[in-house]
Amino acid sequence: MFTVKHELKLGLVPVAVGATIGIVAYELWKWGRRRYSIKLDGTQPSRDTNKRKLKLYHSFPFRSCRCAWLVHELQVKDEVEFIPIALHGSNPADLQRYQEDVHPHATLPALALEDGTTLLESGAICLYLAEVFSDVSTVNMLPEGDKETANYYNYISYAIATVDQVLEPLYMQLTHTPEKQRDNELVKKKMEQFDILATHLSDRLSYHQFICGDRITTADCVLGYNMWWASVIQGGELLKKYPALEGYVDRLKERTTFQETFKGVKPVKPSGGSL
Repeated sequence: MFTVKHELKLGLVPVAVGATIGIVAYELWKWGRRRYSIKLDGTQPSRDTNKRKLKLYHSFPFRSCRCAWLVHELQVKDEVEFIPIALHGSNPADLQRYQEDVHPHATLPALALEDGTTLLESGAICLYLAEVFSDVSTVNMLPEGDKETANYYNYISYAIATVDQVLEPLYMQLTHTPEKQRDNELVKKKMEQFDILATHLSDRLSYHQFICGDRITTADCVLGYNMWWASVIQGGELLKKYPALEGYVDRLKERTTFQETFKGVKPVKPSGGSL
């Protein structure tokens, strides 16, 4: 015989099931809105057109290419204004004004936001762009799942904190320094470090099309720049022992967004220093 207590328990079952279905449906809607950029009324969301464009200070072939490439991938060129900056051989007064008004170190990139905030690091800029345009762009450049999200943050940080620090001195020594004037000890040390990181990345990219799985993400715009950078040092000699990395660069080069960023843009002035 059912008591009032039993009836209350039974009565709560459909309520709990209905609530669970509602939560799941809401989460699916949120996922779909992010993935496909659909609002409740079925229209595409857009940023406030009265807001000023973001300003990306950029010059090929510097690390600002990471950010420019991501803008192309996200298909938000109408939202971001590219401001060309020549770091080498430019008008000293222009460079001083850039240093005073935009970037205290007078390097690239820089991203000026509508509220006056300026981001100065390529990794931070890419993370910001991917997130802020996630509900606007029809292209999803964010990772999927906890595991790939962890890889996403790890490899973006790895690229800017570890790989950059290895490639920069190699680039300067092997590209801009006459052979008789090179610091051979430094080159040897950095080549050893490069072999370690190249082996590590090869292990990952031997089983995946891209660094966070089989779909391109923002992490590829950051790390992919490094691998392109490595591919232009000494005519690609650095990558010849690492077919997985060569294949990765080849896949990236096939993308029209990569070609727009790396082939369709000429430097304002030839690069005479570090990228």
